[in-house]
Amino acid sequence: MDLTKIIAITGKSGLFELLSQTKGGFIVKDLVAQKKLSINANSQVSLLQNISIYTQDSEVSLISVLVSISKKHQFKEIEFDKNDTNTLRSLMKDAQPDYAEDRVYNSDLKKLFTWYNILVKNGIITEESVKAYEDNLAKSSDDSQKENSEDCNISQKTATNEISNDDTKDEACVTKKSTKKTPAKKKAE
Repeated sequence: MDLTKIIAITGKSGLFELLSQTKGGFIVKDLVAQKKLSINANSQVSLLQNISIYTQDSEVSLISVLVSISKKHQFKEIEFDKNDTNTLRSLMKDAQPDYAEDRVYNSDLKKLFTWYNILVKNGIITEESVKAYEDNLAKSSDDSQKENSEDCNISQKTATNEISNDDTKDEACVTKKSTKKTPAKKKAE
């Protein structure tokens, strides 16, 4: 699921695929009308991968909500009435149970489910693309954990002094302190 080139443009409904950059703007493809158009560089655009949704405690990426929706609905479009707020909220509660109901507006939910349908219809959200996304996510998580572990081992090997107090050691990486040697002062004669 590659959403790196999918954008929303303020003032325009639907989603757009970024095709190329021109001197004064961008060439995009409207994913609903399937037509290419030029937009000004001053247009306000948002990459879908950078959008978040409020939860009770923090925020969650739009991508993870889209993945959750796609799994709940077997990667198929959802039929919903844009004016039925109860249905929209129920669909959202199924996808993201801890979403902040007071901070996520009905208009946001209409946009979210409309975007989901556009992405499914254009073959951007599929079972295969979601699996590939989750595999990449797991791989990058494993790589970062491995990298942190390697950094820990390197810092332990290169440190000059060790912490000898057993009470301060734990399962995590312990960074070792080095002492700075200062030159001895000369006696005044």
